[in-house]
Amino acid sequence: MKITKVLLPLGLTVAVAISITFSALIWTNPAQYEHNRQRSSNAQTTEINARPQRDVFLPTQVVATDATGTQKLLNNRKINLTTELREALAKWKLGRLARVNGVTHADYLGYLQHKDSLLLSYASPINVKTFNTVFGSQLKRTSTQFSRIMVPLSDAKSLYLLDDRKQTVYRIRVSHPDVQDLRKILKENLFRINVKMQWLTNTAMAYVTSQVTVPSYSYLVNQQSSDYFTTRLLNNGESTNVTAKKNKDNTIYSDGTSRQLTIYNKLGMALFEDYSALQTSLSFGQQLTTSYKAVKSIGIPMENLRYYGYSASNRTMIYRSFVEGFPIFNQSNYGAARIQLLSQGVRRYNFSLYSLQVPVPNDKRSVVLPGTQAVIDQLSAAGYSKKKISSIQLGYQWATSSASDKVVDLTPTWYVYYNGSWKDYKQLLK
Repeated sequence: MKITKVLLPLGLTVAVAISITFSALIWTNPAQYEHNRQRSSNAQTTEINARPQRDVFLPTQVVATDATGTQKLLNNRKINLTTELREALAKWKLGRLARVNGVTHADYLGYLQHKDSLLLSYASPINVKTFNTVFGSQLKRTSTQFSRIMVPLSDAKSLYLLDDRKQTVYRIRVSHPDVQDLRKILKENLFRINVKMQWLTNTAMAYVTSQVTVPSYSYLVNQQSSDYFTTRLLNNGESTNVTAKKNKDNTIYSDGTSRQLTIYNKLGMALFEDYSALQTSLSFGQQLTTSYKAVKSIGIPMENLRYYGYSASNRTMIYRSFVEGFPIFNQSNYGAARIQLLSQGVRRYNFSLYSLQVPVPNDKRSVVLPGTQAVIDQLSAAGYSKKKISSIQLGYQWATSSASDKVVDLTPTWYVYYNGSWKDYKQLLK
């Protein structure tokens, strides 16, 4: 009892002394504490945010054609539909890949409208190597490019890879197809839009054949700090002396040698430039892989991120966030991220500082949108050239909520790729 009475005050005294010591260390050297805390936070965020390449390169659109030829654009608001389809197709045993010769324009359209089939589409081309990564296959001819996967359901001895650019078709032999899993997925409670695959300019499109009602959403958003991105992109785990220069519209951070990060807080965007790349000439497949690694290195949330665009002329890959199966077009000027891999060894990453957190209730009504042909007719009547319309897509417009700057409203609308850039069709009509 006497020992306890002696030890208890002594223990309390030691605990208080340790507490005061640590407090003093933090007060006298807060930067070191913040640095360690930031690094710990970054490591955790990276682990949470990172998504495997097989998820980021999933198809972005699913069209089902029934036995009568009726086509529906499909989406599952509760479960990622393309992930379900990927898991089902990954069980198939795929054999030899070969080009189908003598395919005419009419033949190619026939593949797009094939009765009793599934059509999985990409917004921009990928290659067979990426297909292998996504679907767990081991196909040869890994550099072959395509943008659609057509899966016959009534005769599943083959599936087909389609390339709109040259209207090329590749057949893949299937030895053990299991169509039942796919048909089971198609019976789920899916969001279905009446469409028909038709040709527009130099590519095929799922034309929405009538008016469609699409819900609006509101989300809490998070803005990452400039410290977070400078730590990831400039320090890179090294002891680097980062300098900062504040201007009227931006702040420029530099490591003093080859890397620079410009933060545009008002625009909610950032530009990272790296002049230290050793490999200057990259194949298309290498660009796909390198751009994915670049997005991963930035540290932006990847949970709803998809590969969405490629420009061969300026060696650029676009990645967009998706909500309820549809892309967000103006999260920044370029979407969620734009990765540019120039032949001179220069790499430029444009990306948004903002990311979606969780949905919140809103009083926004669902939006009734016209069909695809009606949009084209309105644009033509307003003087726009149909030849300059490369694509028309249903998507969400990102706008800060009037109720709070911590909330964004996502409003469905038509986005038109006109003369080299995406525009809201209503803005074009104005």
